[in-house]
Amino acid sequence: MRSGRNSFGRFWRLPPADSRRQLISLMLVILIAVGVTGGVVYLTYNWLSGSVFFQVTDIKVAGCNRVSCDAVLALAGVDTRSNLIALNLDRIRQKITANPWIERVRLRRDWPSRLEIFVKERQPVALLSTKNGLRYMDKNGVAFAGAGLNDALDLPTITGMENIATAYDRSRTAADKKAPSAGALARALKFIYYAGHGSPFLLSQNISEMHWRKNGGFILFLADNPFPIYLGGDISRAKYYRLARVLRWLYKKRQFDNVAYIRMGYSDKKILVGKKNAGRG
Repeated sequence: MRSGRNSFGRFWRLPPADSRRQLISLMLVILIAVGVTGGVVYLTYNWLSGSVFFQVTDIKVAGCNRVSCDAVLALAGVDTRSNLIALNLDRIRQKITANPWIERVRLRRDWPSRLEIFVKERQPVALLSTKNGLRYMDKNGVAFAGAGLNDALDLPTITGMENIATAYDRSRTAADKKAPSAGALARALKFIYYAGHGSPFLLSQNISEMHWRKNGGFILFLADNPFPIYLGGDISRAKYYRLARVLRWLYKKRQFDNVAYIRMGYSDKKILVGKKNAGRG
C-alpha cells in the first residue's frame, strides 16, 4: 500500500484497490440511474405534451374592454390543437402584452384541458399632445397609444409639452427624463387625479385642457366655461379645493358669464377673479 506525507506533515494512505473498485462501481450505478430517470422523465413529458387527453378544448378570456377577446386569442396563438402541458406561458404573456392597451396578463391552466386568460387593460386618464398627435396617457404617465379620429377624446388634454419624451419613445435620453416638463407632467396628472376624486364643481370630466407654459405654469380651461384659469407651477390638493370652492360660489351666484379669468398665483391664500369689462364705464 502506497503512502505519502501531506502538506501538514501527516501521513496518508490510499484506500485498498477493492474499495476503490467498489466506489467506482457505485458511482457508475448512480450515473446510470440518473440517466435512466432523466430519459424516463423526458419520454414521459414528450408523451404527455402530445397526448390528446391534455389537448386544449376550452379557452376563457376575461377583462376585455378596449381590446376584444378575439384579438387577445389571436395574440396568444393558442387554439384547440394546442397541448396544455406544452404551452409556454411566459411566451404567451409576452405576446399578449405586445398590445399597448394591455398592461398585465395572468394565465392559469385548469386541468386537464382548459386555459384561462385574465387581462388588465390600461385606463387612460388624459390625452397628451405630442409632435406625432394625441396619445392616450395612463395615471403613471405612460403615453401608451395614439388616439385616432374615431376614438373617444372626452378626456382632459395636456398641451404645451410636445417635446417631452414619454414611454414608448425610443429616442428619449436621460436628459429628457429629467427635463422640467417631465415633472410638470406628473403635477398635471396629479391635478387630474384630484378632480377625479374631489368636488362635483371641478370634475375631471369638466377639464377640457391643461396648457403648460415653461415660465408661467399651467393654464386650465373648463369644458363649459371658456375663461382661462391660471394655476401656476405649483399644483397641490389644497389649491385644487380652493379653486373648487371659488367655482362653487360662482355657480351659486350665477357669475360665470361675467368672469374673464381666474388667477391662482395672485397670493398664497387669495384667488383673483377677473371680471369682464372691468374698469370700463
